[in-house]
Amino acid sequence: MRIFSRYIFREFLPVFASSFFILIGIFIVNEAMGFIASLVVKGAGLADIAKIFLTGIPSSFIFVIPVSFVLSWVVVVSRLAGDSEILALQSSGINPRTILKSVLASGVFVSLFMLYSNAVLSPKSSRAMTVLVRDILARNILRFREGAFSEIGDYVFYAEKISSRKMKDIRIYRREKNFPATAITAETGELAIKENGSAALTLARGRMKVRDIKDLDLLTTVDFEKYSFLINSPEFGEAGQNISQIESSKLRERIKTAEKGGKGSTNLKMEYHMRPALAWGVLFLAMAGALLGIKLQSPKKASSIGAAVLLISAYYLSFSLCSHMADSGWLAPYLAVWIPNILCALGALLAL
Repeated sequence: MRIFSRYIFREFLPVFASSFFILIGIFIVNEAMGFIASLVVKGAGLADIAKIFLTGIPSSFIFVIPVSFVLSWVVVVSRLAGDSEILALQSSGINPRTILKSVLASGVFVSLFMLYSNAVLSPKSSRAMTVLVRDILARNILRFREGAFSEIGDYVFYAEKISSRKMKDIRIYRREKNFPATAITAETGELAIKENGSAALTLARGRMKVRDIKDLDLLTTVDFEKYSFLINSPEFGEAGQNISQIESSKLRERIKTAEKGGKGSTNLKMEYHMRPALAWGVLFLAMAGALLGIKLQSPKKASSIGAAVLLISAYYLSFSLCSHMADSGWLAPYLAVWIPNILCALGALLAL
């Protein structure tokens, strides 16, 4: 049986690898199309685009790995059945359903990985990609010109020397109703992108002068060793963080905080419970897919791929319907996300 298991996995791995990389490409391109044009216009190069793609790959695991995994098992098992290899097992006195042991073992392994990926890896990757996009935008939009004045948002900047994001001999004027209400001078400064996507400038060893526009004789002077402020620019858009970019541990803390404050937390609970449900869904879908492949008995990849797509579509459709029912208050969030897995498991049991 070990020889047979190795043979199955030799059939499975190439199909899984090819479908995984194809889906990764489709997913990333689809996600990136919204900002690639904007980045290119703002001066981003091919290296920047490639870095964004690579950073965002783990964020796609939550959907790409389950689909690739299930698709591969349906294709492989249906091909074995269609080429009478499963029939040959039966003639040798081996129950063809022993193939499910390999599916079960690999399904448990992948589901355990998905538990970590959905809870930690994917949210971090998605957040890192967002920060990287904003970082590239900042680098190309906030182009401080050495020895010249630059207008960004409500500010006018001047730096005598500029090296990457570090500046020396800085002068900054903040306008209020077209009046230079604040003047800042500093020896050095450094531009940084915060995790939430906002651009910040940190100044060192400087002086701030604030003039009251209603009383021009009123001037306040403050000396500082370090001073930081956010740079507001419409180019950056919203700096908020999507709940899909929050690790599950922090998501759980937000749920507790919302409940203590008497606020609604249905969307947070849905996101929190959805992640482990989708992770274990890989196992249930793979088992159902393998049984479907045995029943299908088709050596043609097109037929098995079509059957796999129908199975996966039915799963995610039921997931979507149950999620809407939870949003409407018809189902508890933790129950809604597990119903598709329960239905999938029941289908697999009936097919045995």
